[in-house]
Amino acid sequence: MNEANTHRLFERFDQLYRGRHLPDTQNLMCYGFSCEDGWFALIWEWSEQIEAYCQMHPDADDLMVVQVKQKLGELRFYTQPKIWDIEYLIEAARIRSLQTCELTGAPGALCQLPSEVGSYYQTLSISFI
Repeated sequence: MNEANTHRLFERFDQLYRGRHLPDTQNLMCYGFSCEDGWFALIWEWSEQIEAYCQMHPDADDLMVVQVKQKLGELRFYTQPKIWDIEYLIEAARIRSLQTCELTGAPGALCQLPSEVGSYYQTLSISFI
């Protein structure tokens, strides 16, 4: 994700992404968001949902995002501690990412693309397929 969008997410959801200040042995958000900008809106929406959940559930106040990345064409969120209600929200975001182009945010589909070492997966809109 580009630096401007990363900064916007970190600034708006400072508490959720506070782990970015920790060493990479404790939290991988110091590397930012390991995906393209097409998922920015999806990450923003998910962050709003998690923030609202944490505000309504004081026992979730210590929740912290550990990593956000693309893996096998899907958007993945990793948090600590694990809270089942949050895991359901993560799963919903993962499913939506499979229908959203990682590059543009337009409707998309999971694609298997060739590479020099085999193949890789990415969710892309029809204009990139």
